[in-house]
Amino acid sequence: MGIVISDQILNETKKCTREFSCLKTGRDKEQKNCEVLDANGKNVLFLKTKRIFDCPYQVSFGESLICTCPTRFAIHEKYGK
Repeated sequence: MGIVISDQILNETKKCTREFSCLKTGRDKEQKNCEVLDANGKNVLFLKTKRIFDCPYQVSFGESLICTCPTRFAIHEKYGK
């Protein structure tokens, strides 16, 4: 069973260039790069990885990477992933 996120959140994720691969659990080889270390505010996820990859929602912040993707944040909030 895939991950279900509201249409409203999906519509907020206008810059996604990865075809919402995070919704296809276990299928995205790069999904491990979005493993969350911590959340801090709405749509602010600190990532475990230090590897930068092509995603418009990934932001470098000092020694860390942050994900600002509304869909990825919703997945973390709803499923704890």
